[in-house]
Amino acid sequence: MHWYQKKFIPPENPRVLLITGATSGIGRAAARLFAAMGDHVAATGRRVDRLDALRAEAEQNNLPGAILPLEADVTDPDAMQRAVALTLAEFNRLDVLIANAGIGHRGPLVDSEWADIEHTLRTNIDGVIHSVRAAIPAMRASGGGHIVLISSIVGPLPPPYASVYGASKAAVDALGRALRTELKPDRIKVSVLWVGQTHTEFAERRLGQPGKVASRWPTMTPEQVAGGIARALERNPRFMTIRWIDGVFVWLGRRFPALMDRLLARIYG
Repeated sequence: MHWYQKKFIPPENPRVLLITGATSGIGRAAARLFAAMGDHVAATGRRVDRLDALRAEAEQNNLPGAILPLEADVTDPDAMQRAVALTLAEFNRLDVLIANAGIGHRGPLVDSEWADIEHTLRTNIDGVIHSVRAAIPAMRASGGGHIVLISSIVGPLPPPYASVYGASKAAVDALGRALRTELKPDRIKVSVLWVGQTHTEFAERRLGQPGKVASRWPTMTPEQVAGGIARALERNPRFMTIRWIDGVFVWLGRRFPALMDRLLARIYG
């Protein structure tokens, strides 16, 4: 039995979640988990065939929550506004946004193609902003909600040859910290999840130098990250890591920056 086929007790009032980047990896795993828990999920992405397969899989496994596949590119603000409108038309509310869509980049800053740099920044920064701006009015109308921004441990601790990706995630961290206070009067919670290295298609699709992960750092599964998202919704942290080793990684980087610079050079060099 797969983890998402476990029997959950459906909630009396299921939440409605909008998850970006749900065609693969963390977003797909999160969509399956919350549908298995009895929540309703609007799953967005650019590959419609994968979204349709996700809904078919949920129906085949008799998951109690519904999955609504929505084609949307996070870099298009109008597309995200349409996705939220369709979510409201289907479920009549929006309680949770999981801003997960993102893309990686690896390579020396000066030698990298500008098109790759721009695409990374537009996806990882603009995409989050477009998603949040589309979701907030719907959450206000629903009486509140929770926004989970999927960041990375390289946000607070950017490694060499990942300056563009690290900068994009540092921007997500700053956005989450500011919005946590800004949206408090609207009863909208904001949490940032610092995710460590995860075994998905992410490295293969990475711009610049694809197909290679940091072999000296352990990976986790997208299902583990999905579970971390569920815990973040329960605990409402400002920032959260999923594994203790990632938490130690961030802590050491702040307390002993010179030591961590040498360690990062070994891991990512």
